[in-house]
Amino acid sequence: MKKYWAFWIPYVVFLLVLGGMIVWNEKAELHLWLNSAHTAAGDVFFKYYTVVGEWVPFAVAAGLLLYRYRAALLVLGAQLASGLVAQVLKRAFDLPRPKRFFEACCPEVQLPVVEGVRLHASHSFPSGHTTSAFAMFLALAFLTDRRELHFLYLVLAVLVGYSRIYLSQHFATDVWMGSLIGVAMTTFTYWLIGRWHPTWYDKSLLRR
Repeated sequence: MKKYWAFWIPYVVFLLVLGGMIVWNEKAELHLWLNSAHTAAGDVFFKYYTVVGEWVPFAVAAGLLLYRYRAALLVLGAQLASGLVAQVLKRAFDLPRPKRFFEACCPEVQLPVVEGVRLHASHSFPSGHTTSAFAMFLALAFLTDRRELHFLYLVLAVLVGYSRIYLSQHFATDVWMGSLIGVAMTTFTYWLIGRWHPTWYDKSLLRR
C-alpha cells in the first residue's frame, strides 16, 4: 500500500479538512457556503461531470475486460461492494436531501437549480455517486504505478463529491461518508482479489 501514498496522503487530508468543516459548522450553513460558488461554466461542468458516479465505472470495467480480467473484476467488485453498503445505509437512515431539508427548516432559502437537473428529496446519507467515484478511482490507482496519476485520480473523485454538493443533491456529511465507503470497500476488494489466484485472472477477451 505504501506505493499509493500519492492517493492516500491527500485523501486523509481531504477527510480531515472536510470532517473539520462538518464538525465546526452548522449543517445548513456549510451547505449554503459550499454551494454558493455557482457560475454558468460550473453549472455545465458539474451537471455532466457528476455522471462519472453513475454508469461510467461499469463502462470502465467492461473496457478492462479487453486488458485483464483481474483489473475488470477489481473495478466491478469494488462498485458492487461499496454500492451495496451505501444503499443499505441510505435506506437505514433515510435522511432528507437539501431540497426537502431546506423546505422544512428554511423555506425562505432558494437553492440554486441547474437547468436540466431534478433535485431528489430522500435517501441523502451517504452519497452514492461519491461512493461510486471513489471506488472506481482508487481501483484505477491500484492498477497503475504512476504516482502523478494516483493524485489525479483523487482530484477527480473529489470533484464528483463536490458536484453532489454543487447540484444540491447531497450535504457534506453524505460526501464524506460516501468517500469513506468507496475507499474502504475498494481496499477490501483489492485485498480479497489478491488472495485468490485462478488461472484466468491474467487473461482477457483479447488474450485467451
